[in-house]
Amino acid sequence: MTGGTCMSRRATRYRCRAVISALAVAATAATMLAAGGAGAYPAGSRPGAGLVRAVGFAARRSARTFWTRSRMAAATPAAADSKGGASARAPRGIPSPTRFDGVPTVGALFYTTGTAKHFCTASVVDSDARDLILTAAHCVYTGSYAGNIEFVPGYHDGLQPYGAWVVKTIYVAAGWARSRDPDLDFAFLSVAPADGAGLPIQQLTGGLRLGINRPYRRPVEVIGYNNTGRRPIKCATHSFEFEPGQLELYCDDYRAGTSGGPWIVRYDGRNGSGLVIGVIGGYEQGGDYAWASYSAYLGRPALDLYRQAEGH
Repeated sequence: MTGGTCMSRRATRYRCRAVISALAVAATAATMLAAGGAGAYPAGSRPGAGLVRAVGFAARRSARTFWTRSRMAAATPAAADSKGGASARAPRGIPSPTRFDGVPTVGALFYTTGTAKHFCTASVVDSDARDLILTAAHCVYTGSYAGNIEFVPGYHDGLQPYGAWVVKTIYVAAGWARSRDPDLDFAFLSVAPADGAGLPIQQLTGGLRLGINRPYRRPVEVIGYNNTGRRPIKCATHSFEFEPGQLELYCDDYRAGTSGGPWIVRYDGRNGSGLVIGVIGGYEQGGDYAWASYSAYLGRPALDLYRQAEGH
């Protein structure tokens, strides 16, 4: 993350929030206008509408062939995902995660920016369309859209137990696209059936129910893929309010790559089901320290974007 002016409330916490310059906002607006002729529908076409990016068939076919096993293994978190890059004394008694073989509802999200190969974390959410996944907006849009996006549920040790699903549509909030509002750092993606699947992803993996306007303080299980191992990690901890619009939790070793990882209430480890109330992201795109993670609060803006994705 880049440096910036410290906002007084957040400065009392662990780090300062970067202020986005007018130049960056102008560049974003220009990118959005340029994208409009290539599958993006302008935000503001109706009140509260998000920005929608359709991925054409040729691009989906290219993504499907791009992500070989070796390229997945070589993918790294994006440079902007600085989580774990700073050091500070962690509070005493915070939990540590465990590595496991994953669950069908959560997986690695692979994507490219230019020639660079990256990954985040994403999860399947229940929907009438049965083809939606949830991640952090900064994983798929940072002034321009990520390319070659493919979701691999249950990914571990190079294995793809539920296949690989290419993204066909990206939905981000207009406020995120305009100014990287950390309170809007969430995105919904629809995915095309994996080769040989012939079914929507939710019928194969199940899905997490979307929790809207839930209490800040909840017992949660948080799952993510970080840059220190070939298997995902999970941690049982508690979420709480960092500030209005932002959740926080403590668990060690949540490093770069865990962005987009779901915060799950009433988690069932047998099938990965439960209620998702947040995803790693938000403040400082998830936080600078490996032991503290953040999420945008999922309220009305998240519900509006979800309904748009479900009904588009």
